[in-house]
Amino acid sequence: MNTEVIINNWALIAAAVPALIATALILRILVKQTASGQLSAALKNHRETQKAFDAARKLSRKTTARADKLAGKSRNVPPRTLQEAREAAEDARSLEKIAHDRVLVTANHVRRVIVEEFPPLKHEELRNKYLPGEDSAA
Repeated sequence: MNTEVIINNWALIAAAVPALIATALILRILVKQTASGQLSAALKNHRETQKAFDAARKLSRKTTARADKLAGKSRNVPPRTLQEAREAAEDARSLEKIAHDRVLVTANHVRRVIVEEFPPLKHEELRNKYLPGEDSAA
């Protein structure tokens, strides 16, 4: 009996597979357009930029410590090595500042999604939940 159903309705079954795939894709798009979907995407981006900032901060501290250590031994270190260490520390500080600016931009994007997509009664709660340590008057 099962094979008869498949044989008699093979075209219907074959058409159902692409229809299910299309339905899944449309649902995914619709979920991304909801307020919670937009907030989720903004938070994911914010977390990624925060991780990049943490890595940049760690590198900056490491290169600055190395430059300071070499500066303390300046009588025994070739000037070119000391200059390279200072330049590396300066580059790392610049990258840290850029990463910090990106974190501020993504936090602002999260804040914008909260304000535009959620009712005013939830703004304070969502800001406190997803952007802790920030002044909620912003």
